[in-house]
Amino acid sequence: MAKGIFIVGTDTDVGKTVITGGLMYLLRSGGYNACYFKPVLSGAMVEKEQLVPGDTRFIKGISGLEEEYRHITPYSFKTPVSPHLASRIEKKPIDINVIKEKFKYIKNKYKYIIAEGSGGLCVPLNDEGYMLYHLVQELGMTVIVVARAGLGTINHTVLTVRYAQSIGIEVKGIIINGYTQSSLCADDNIETVKKLTKVPIIGVIPRLDGVDVEKLQFGNLKEEFEKRIKTQDLIELMDEI
Repeated sequence: MAKGIFIVGTDTDVGKTVITGGLMYLLRSGGYNACYFKPVLSGAMVEKEQLVPGDTRFIKGISGLEEEYRHITPYSFKTPVSPHLASRIEKKPIDINVIKEKFKYIKNKYKYIIAEGSGGLCVPLNDEGYMLYHLVQELGMTVIVVARAGLGTINHTVLTVRYAQSIGIEVKGIIINGYTQSSLCADDNIETVKKLTKVPIIGVIPRLDGVDVEKLQFGNLKEEFEKRIKTQDLIELMDEI
């Protein structure tokens, strides 16, 4: 039986892919049979007339995962907008059953799965109102929330956690991304989020140097994750799926 966790953000561009890359690196460098899964990606790159899901390429690069894009990112769109709109613009409907079939494939092949959403829980995947949170529920997964360290994060993080809990999705932990050392605002944000949500902060990741998802640059990501998050703690957060 596979175990997994779903990574969601408080909003877009919060750093989910970088965080997911760090977590995947910890697992695979530790010898764990782990796989990445991103059901839908918008804003894919074009290389040699081929559509390449940049986030997925980044995860494969940093973690050493060797799996075909079509299995771990079943839907990629060039247009950098919400999945439902990208799907409509590019006239490529998203079939949720295809996503579930690919997820079943990797569940049968890998022991650990880290899934990554497109933005936050309330991102629509199609025009019929099927949301990311519907997929999380139907895959039977619990979540880790990635949040910013700076101004505005208290509201976004508390809303995300409370909404997830209100619809029966368990939040196993919060990872703070982009922390600036000795920042009074950031330090207070972290403590306030912990107090209001009563969800553990499982990692505080500083602003990373030289990391670029599109350029496939990893900077000091590996070193920072090795220092700040214990692989065994991550394993213990995962539930059977």
